[in-house]
Amino acid sequence: MLIGTRRLFDFAHRNEGLALRDTTYTHDPALLAEQPRLVAVNSALEVDLTGQVNSEVAAGRYLGAAGGLLDFIRGAHRSRGGLPIIALRSTAGTQSTIVAELSGPATLPRSEAAIIVTEFGAVDLRGLTTVPATRSAARDRHPDHRDQLAAVAPGPGQLRAIDREQ
Repeated sequence: MLIGTRRLFDFAHRNEGLALRDTTYTHDPALLAEQPRLVAVNSALEVDLTGQVNSEVAAGRYLGAAGGLLDFIRGAHRSRGGLPIIALRSTAGTQSTIVAELSGPATLPRSEAAIIVTEFGAVDLRGLTTVPATRSAARDRHPDHRDQLAAVAPGPGQLRAIDREQ
């Protein structure tokens, strides 16, 4: 998509060095994966302790769409040396963005877990089962919310039915 001035449109008109493509091409995870060391950085509104990501709804308000988040994360997962990254602030106002339970849809399911980055660090949740992911995600939260989230974070026994971790 081009947004700009007449000068931009004149430059783009019949310019063979410029290709505008549909999102079925630009967001194709298989094509993205062909790029070695693809780094996909996407933002989020909140991440739960299992690695699920909500990038759409906050405080009951629809703020965004899924967009290409899932496509680019999948492409980076499959790219040789790729890095799927979700970046977010550790807090929104006084509320933690690392939460026990998402308040909106899971734009990114935990099966596609990525590297989660806040101003307090990064945790790599790729390939982790639920219990280790919960422990790792807890490290990235704001210090003011660590005790609160630790108290509500499910323990290994509570997740055994879906996690099968001993």
